[in-house]
Amino acid sequence: MADTRCPVDQTPLEEAGRTLRCTTCEGAWIAEDALVAILEQRASTLVELPWAPREDKPRPCAMCAEPMQTVNLGSVALDRCAQHGVWFDANELTTLLRQVKRFKTHPPTDEDAHREGLLHRLAKLFD
Repeated sequence: MADTRCPVDQTPLEEAGRTLRCTTCEGAWIAEDALVAILEQRASTLVELPWAPREDKPRPCAMCAEPMQTVNLGSVALDRCAQHGVWFDANELTTLLRQVKRFKTHPPTDEDAHREGLLHRLAKLFD
C-alpha cells in the first residue's frame, strides 16, 4: 500500500479496517466491493449502487493516479475509479451510511419473475 496516496493532498494512506485513511484530511479510500459489503451489512439486505455522474474537477485515483469519475451516490458527491475504489472526503461515509435504505434492491414482482427465466435471474446475481 506504500504507493496509495490521498487524492486530495497526496499523503500516503494508512490501513484502517476495510478502508485506507488519510491522516491529513481525514478522507477514506474504499474498494467498491468492500463498500457494497459495508452497506449490505448496515442495511441487512442486498444493495445496488446507483452512481449518477456529475460535473466537477476530477481527482487522481489513489491507486493508479488516473482521473476518477465524479459521481453522486444518494446525496453524497464522491470520486470513483471503477477499477480501484471510491474516495470519501471527511464525514461523507457517515452521511452515506445514513442513506443506506435508499440503495436496497427491490424484490422482483410476480410479473417480473414470470417474465424472466430462472437462469436469467441467476445470471443477474453474478453480474
